[in-house]
Amino acid sequence: MPDTAVTAPASASTPRKRYFNAIDGLRLLASVNVVLFHLETMGGFNDLGGKPGWLFRIVKGPAFHASLFFILGGFIFATKFAPKVAEFDSRAFLKKRLRELYPLHLITTLVMVALYVVKRWGTDSVINVPKLIFSSFMHLSFLWSLCPLGSLNLNTPSWALSAMFLCYALFGPLLKWSTRLQSRLAVIGWMALFFIPLIAWGLLYGAMGSQSALYQFFHGFAPVRFFEFGLGALLARFFALRDENRRTPLFIAVRCDLTVLLLCCLVFVNLSSTVRATHTAEWLSYHVLMIPLYLAAIYAMSIESGVFAKIMAQNAVQKLGRTSFYPYLIHIPLMSVITLFCERVLSYRKFLHSPINIIIFTILLYGFSYIYVYAIRNKRRERKAVK
Repeated sequence: MPDTAVTAPASASTPRKRYFNAIDGLRLLASVNVVLFHLETMGGFNDLGGKPGWLFRIVKGPAFHASLFFILGGFIFATKFAPKVAEFDSRAFLKKRLRELYPLHLITTLVMVALYVVKRWGTDSVINVPKLIFSSFMHLSFLWSLCPLGSLNLNTPSWALSAMFLCYALFGPLLKWSTRLQSRLAVIGWMALFFIPLIAWGLLYGAMGSQSALYQFFHGFAPVRFFEFGLGALLARFFALRDENRRTPLFIAVRCDLTVLLLCCLVFVNLSSTVRATHTAEWLSYHVLMIPLYLAAIYAMSIESGVFAKIMAQNAVQKLGRTSFYPYLIHIPLMSVITLFCERVLSYRKFLHSPINIIIFTILLYGFSYIYVYAIRNKRRERKAVK
């Protein structure tokens, strides 16, 4: 996930450093929700029997999901690089992102390949070697989000990384174009146009009968996800063009808190079975109706005023938010390895289904990710910088 350290212009000629503290909290919120969603789908929380209902609605929705990551990516990177857009180097940007993200993607994919073989070795299940090789290639080449059909689902979250790299590849032209927009009205107009492919894609999915076999293709298709990333970049431009607010700090804080509270209520309502009555409606609820709510939440949090923003900007929340990519990418391979060990070695078959196990696993998952980022990765970077 992108860093939230950004540079914003204090004037037309003098950029100043800015850090959106509360944005890290949103990243953490989305990461935890997606992780719990996948764990619940794998059988976690079975012992709860669907109670309490409000919690399962949020987890199974999921209330905060990958669309928020794509919008945040566009928003953060556009804000960071806009002040020096003329100096932006797309090739260097891609190389840096690849260097930071690909090693873990490679490891998690190979772990899932090994698990596929181990689970079938010595059983009646057939190891489909050609399909395994093809699937490995599609995942490791970042092509899986473009065509997951006919492929094994090795590490589900990796589709987002695949789609994100298309966004990174197109970010340079997107950044240069968006910074040329000189009015908020023009930005709003373009944001409305960016919604059209999202709506059309969902209607096409509905017209095809909302086939479950096609869901992953429609869900992760990178060219469509790019428009979410683009909406984030446009939101950054909209934010940059705002007038200095001359209202009192108290008024701004109250307005931001009321906005966030209203958005939370709308997200919760959008998760209801009434809104998601059909397959097409469920798709549009998930992939379209959530988008303006996320955009508004990011904007409100970026103002960094009010109780909700202060909670999201707490140091512990911030730091955990910055590590959110690691739990997102490794939780399924790690859970699969632990479950296999428990079942094959310890003959314990309840690990995946116990809510207590899931809670402990999630805490350790984020705890060890925190330790890795701040005690290992960052220290290693500091040593390299000194050299």
